[in-house]
Amino acid sequence: MKGIRIKIIGLLFVCLTTTIFLAGQTKDTLFVFNPIVDDITLRIPPLDDLIDSAIVHSPSVAFVDAEIYIRKYGIRSARRDVMQNFYLDAGMGLDYLNGYTNSQANVGNPTEVLTWQDNSAYALGISIRMPLDDLMDRRNRIKSATKYMEQAFSEREIQIKIIRRQIIEQYNRLIINQKILKIANDNQIFMSLQMALAEREFLNGQLSLYELARLNEMNRKAVTDFEQSRNEFYNAYMILQEIVGIKFNVINNIE
Repeated sequence: MKGIRIKIIGLLFVCLTTTIFLAGQTKDTLFVFNPIVDDITLRIPPLDDLIDSAIVHSPSVAFVDAEIYIRKYGIRSARRDVMQNFYLDAGMGLDYLNGYTNSQANVGNPTEVLTWQDNSAYALGISIRMPLDDLMDRRNRIKSATKYMEQAFSEREIQIKIIRRQIIEQYNRLIINQKILKIANDNQIFMSLQMALAEREFLNGQLSLYELARLNEMNRKAVTDFEQSRNEFYNAYMILQEIVGIKFNVINNIE
């Protein structure tokens, strides 16, 4: 029983070690991408995530957002513009009128009496001036500033639609370029085999020199088409990555 238990433990250890090794291998290969074999749509974020990222990293959208903030402050300024031509005046006046006056008392026995009289006067005035044109046009200025901000929001929506269309087109272009690349690769392999067979037949006298030259030209065109297709795929991949503003963490490995 003890020997069986040891064998079971050893078997479990081997299985566990193998599982860890395979998991490590799978983890490492997740970052290796070969467009000839793999599907690019499974190695990059979904289309909706790409669009959202492109909007976040778009300089044009950021510019419009700044315009929205500026025009929002413009509405606040329009609401306070009524105070620009609002005048408040205040004044105070003081007149000193005082002195001694002679007066007679006791008519039967007139006597002169000096009396002090204070006739000073104080005046306080406040005046408000506001042009009626500014007051009546205030609502129009606020409406104008509000529409100006709404125009900025509309411009933002336009920019977002442009980005969406650009990302959709570039995303589909990348997919098509990969399909073309796979076709070009298959055609290159086929023409390479055809060329090897043709050279063997030519050496055996079974193929004319003209036919060999024609197949050689077709083989070179297949190689050229493959290189061009690969370049177009890489360009589409990098352009999409640049527009979106994120790295896809894909190692393009094409031999």
